[in-house]
Amino acid sequence: MSLPTQIQVYGGNHSPWVQAVLLGVYERQIPHIVRTVPPLSLFLHSGIMMPAAKFDQAPWALDSGRILESLGFEDGSQADKEALNRVFMNGARERTESIWKFWYSWSHLREHSPSVLGRLWGHLRRTFSVFYFFTILTLLRRRLSQRSASQLATQFSYWEERLATGSPFLGGDSPQIIDLQLFGQVQMFASIPGPSLAVLKDAPDLDCLRAWISRMQTRFEGYEHLYSAPFFEPRGMEPEKAPRFERAFYWLSCLCIWLVFPITLAVTLFYVARVNRLNLR
Repeated sequence: MSLPTQIQVYGGNHSPWVQAVLLGVYERQIPHIVRTVPPLSLFLHSGIMMPAAKFDQAPWALDSGRILESLGFEDGSQADKEALNRVFMNGARERTESIWKFWYSWSHLREHSPSVLGRLWGHLRRTFSVFYFFTILTLLRRRLSQRSASQLATQFSYWEERLATGSPFLGGDSPQIIDLQLFGQVQMFASIPGPSLAVLKDAPDLDCLRAWISRMQTRFEGYEHLYSAPFFEPRGMEPEKAPRFERAFYWLSCLCIWLVFPITLAVTLFYVARVNRLNLR
C-alpha cells in the first residue's frame, strides 16, 4: 500500500490513543509533525478530541484504530478491544487522583514549533485541552470504584494469557494495532505513575506481559515519547521536558482559564455534548 509522505498528528502524548498513533508513525518511519493544539477548523468540528491525523493534503481523520489501519496495521479482535477498554477505563480513573500531578505533568509537554513565539503560543492555548480532560476524567472517577492491586492484576491477566502463546507480539511476528494501543496505555500509566504501573512492574504473575513491554521498548528505542523507559528493561531516559521558561506560560494560561471558570466550563460541556451527538471517538 502507498503510505503518506508526511503526517500531522494532533494530540498530547499523555493520551494512550495519541501514543498508539505516534508509535505507528514511528514504526512506519514517516516524517511527521506533532501538534498539541488543534487547528481552528478541527477544533470547530470536534473540539479537542484526540488523536487526529492529517495525511498529506487529505482531511483530518479521527480514531486511533482507523488512523493505524490507514497506515497498514491489522486490527485486533473484538475480545482484544473489550479487554483494552477495561484496562483503559481503570487507568483513566487514576489520572486525576492527584490534581497537582495531573496539571503538572501536562506542563512538561514540549511544543514543536521552530519559533520561540510559536512554542509559547502553544503553551498558552493548550490548557483548555487539559481542563477539558480533567473535567471528563474527574466525572469518570466519581462513577468508577477504586480497584485493588489484585483486581488490577486480574484485568492484566487477559494479556498475560494472550502473550503466553509464544508469539513475540500480540499481532504475531510484528506489532499490530492492538500492540500499539496497549503499549500506548503503558505510556499512559507511566506518564503519571499510579497503582496500574505498580502492578505492571511488580505483580508476580505478569512475566509474559513484562517481557512483551521490554520487546516493545527495544523495538521503539529512540522513540521520543517513551514514558515507560525509566521503569522497564531496557532502561532509558524519560521524554524531554519543555523548558522552564516555556512552562511559565502554561501556568499563566492555567490561571486565566480558572479565573473565567464559568465560561471555560460552559465551552467544555458544549463540546462534550457535541462529541456525543456526532458519535465521535
